[in-house]
Amino acid sequence: AVVSTQSTGRQALPAFREKLAAFRKRYADCLSKEGGYAGKCLHRLQHLAEYTNTPDPKQEAIWKKKRLDKILVDYFLRNSYYDTALDMVKSLGIQDIVDTELFISGRDIEKSLAAHNVQLCLQWCHENRSRLKKTRSTLEFNLHTQCFIEKIRAKDYLGAIQYAQRYLVESEGMCKEKLQETMVLLAFKPTTECSKYKALFSEDRWEELVLEFRASNYHLHHLHSESLLSTVLQSGLSAIKTHQCYSSEKSGDCPVCNEPLNSLATPLPFSHCTQSRLICRISGKPMNEHNAPMMLPNGNVYGEEALTEMMATDGILTCPRTNEKFWLDQAYKVYVM
Repeated sequence: AVVSTQSTGRQALPAFREKLAAFRKRYADCLSKEGGYAGKCLHRLQHLAEYTNTPDPKQEAIWKKKRLDKILVDYFLRNSYYDTALDMVKSLGIQDIVDTELFISGRDIEKSLAAHNVQLCLQWCHENRSRLKKTRSTLEFNLHTQCFIEKIRAKDYLGAIQYAQRYLVESEGMCKEKLQETMVLLAFKPTTECSKYKALFSEDRWEELVLEFRASNYHLHHLHSESLLSTVLQSGLSAIKTHQCYSSEKSGDCPVCNEPLNSLATPLPFSHCTQSRLICRISGKPMNEHNAPMMLPNGNVYGEEALTEMMATDGILTCPRTNEKFWLDQAYKVYVM
């Protein structure tokens, strides 16, 4: 019995060594990744510290330019301009403060989904299953659902049923209603005109899978769904957005009054202004006691300085909004109480 136990132990030893070697390799990979992440955190902290330790205005301008480059690279990566983003990172040397690896690794998966191939994405789901489960993600279920739909499209009904039994039934608790809707597809043809099931057969579902993977990838790595560029622009636009920006009388000098920023600012709140200022439409200067507001006979108001300059040019005042012509003595001062 002792000899038999020793023999069994010797036979199990090679398998144990292989498992130990695999564990050691995984440990080394994890250690290497953590070292890389720690190094990036250090570089980013140093980058932020540079701003507080730069009294020189020129150095401050350089820091702000570097920050803007980071924001632009983030925008390019999020919108699939990978070559442009990588060229910027390489030429500017900002690889330590941007997440290029995260987006590049996701690019291959997005390409495979666009090519109607779910294998890479399913592998990604398997590697991150525990984290996806905590967020109650339905990405893996939707991928298997798409495979099920493709089998029905190919008229492989038996294969579709077997696939559903193997991969979809285990997700019944989380996606019971979706599973029921999906199984009903066995009774429909891909050319059905029933709107509910026509949408499930639609090729647009592949694009939806790309967007869902992208959102899951961002969520897993604690990235916001909006790009930094969009966030920065919106924070600035909300500070200057007024009701006039969406009226018929828009200003050509106002960023919010012009597209595409006008559309970007649509969901934002209007700025909270406790004090208003009158701005001359011609010169863009404030109208106050030094530049009195003057009203023309047609009711339009401009600054006295702009009207005086216009009068000195051709002797006649031409309203830039209506092209009507007036003399200077026809304009009246406006007093704001």
